[in-house]
Amino acid sequence: MGERPSDGPVRDTVWPDEVGATERARGRDVNQIPETRYATAPDGLRLAYQQWGEGPPLLIVPPLVTNIELEWEHELIRRARERLGRRVTCLQFDKRGMGLSDRFEEPPTVDQRMNDILCVLDAAGWDRVNLFGLSEGGVMSQLFAAEHPERVDKVVLLNTFASGRYRRRLRELRREGDPALLPIDRLHEKFMHLGESWSDDPSVMIDFMMPSQNGNESFTRWAGRFQRFACSPKDFFTQLESAFSIDGADAPERMTSPTLVMHVRGDRVLHVSNGRLLAELIPDATYVEVDGEDHYAWIMPSWRELTDEVTTFVTGSAAAQSMTRQFGTVLFTDIVDSTRQSSALGDTEWRAVLDGHDRITRRLVDDHGGRIVKSTGDGLLVVFPMPSQGVACARAMIDRLDGIGLAIRAGLHAGEIEVHDDGDISGLAVNLAARVEQHAANGELWVSSTIRDMTLGGDVDFVDRGEHELKGIDGRWRLYSSAHT
Repeated sequence: MGERPSDGPVRDTVWPDEVGATERARGRDVNQIPETRYATAPDGLRLAYQQWGEGPPLLIVPPLVTNIELEWEHELIRRARERLGRRVTCLQFDKRGMGLSDRFEEPPTVDQRMNDILCVLDAAGWDRVNLFGLSEGGVMSQLFAAEHPERVDKVVLLNTFASGRYRRRLRELRREGDPALLPIDRLHEKFMHLGESWSDDPSVMIDFMMPSQNGNESFTRWAGRFQRFACSPKDFFTQLESAFSIDGADAPERMTSPTLVMHVRGDRVLHVSNGRLLAELIPDATYVEVDGEDHYAWIMPSWRELTDEVTTFVTGSAAAQSMTRQFGTVLFTDIVDSTRQSSALGDTEWRAVLDGHDRITRRLVDDHGGRIVKSTGDGLLVVFPMPSQGVACARAMIDRLDGIGLAIRAGLHAGEIEVHDDGDISGLAVNLAARVEQHAANGELWVSSTIRDMTLGGDVDFVDRGEHELKGIDGRWRLYSSAHT
């Protein structure tokens, strides 16, 4: 039996304030990701699962590759999970052979896959459930809904497919403007290439499954780490063999639960005609196409439309759209002279340095109670509840990154910010923090007078750097650099 990769550290995450306030009122710790627990299958294998959110129960039946803990680490994935959890109670697991779950010696049978779903539901104490099947997990959801209708309320299928017995009909469902429909042998070749590049070149997976992130170097670095923690190259091929052997047979035609079929129009892995076919096969199914190209659709620009379609279908009511204003401390960071450093070190060593940057900064943001809003090229946009947290985190980043030979500059400002449904932030305070960072000297943290005034009496001294004009901001602003006392 293959060795399971190291589980890695449990990551903290900060929920959006509108969610966090509600959770805190109920006495819950909102700074922790969901606890990972284990369900035991009939043959003794243990399956890792997590539960979060509030509302009708929704079991997420996973795609080919997952790691339920590590996926919380990246803001592009976390935001969709948090948005789902605002309206439904989510239950997600790593299937056998993947992520934090036990490896298997022989590829599992369909019955074993069905029993795995049952044992996770039983471990969570759920008698009936809504299913959300993704890719390969969509086939398992079809089978489960057909075989266990007494346990299923509604079904959502995203970027998945029907049995090969129906494949001849796919060409009939193509439309003008659709991407090319790959023959099955060509699709198999692409997956084999993905396996051969596993953990060595994550850009292959991104271009194939998440093309919206092509050119996003920060996400590419994280994707490589995700691959290493999800499974080894050998285990990937084992999982792939198992996935290609799953046959949904006539399950779509036997489903009786209300079903929503969704497919990304430009999906490069599974052609959109697969979704159209399923919608025809499943009695009274609702069909929705979503703009984009990503097979793993959590992280594409239209991710919010996707999550809202899911929760609207499951709950029976539309998701409310909102934007809130709240106080926040905004931090921008940027790597100093990254082009010169990358040229001097070479691609391989530079990627290793950037991996270190990502691990260190993400851990420090978590430790100081912040939330990474987004990666910005060679830097980060982060928000904290209090100025002292932002100052301490920025100083720690500068010190720790200097220890690996990496210089950054950082800028901080505090004020009212606009927090959007997708977790992004905007407003004058955000723009001002960006301008402060642009004035910062190499290897230094500069702050606005607002930060300096709000942290007087703390453990940081500030050096007056004079008044500055900030592009796009009225008036002149007095800026300060910080140093530990």
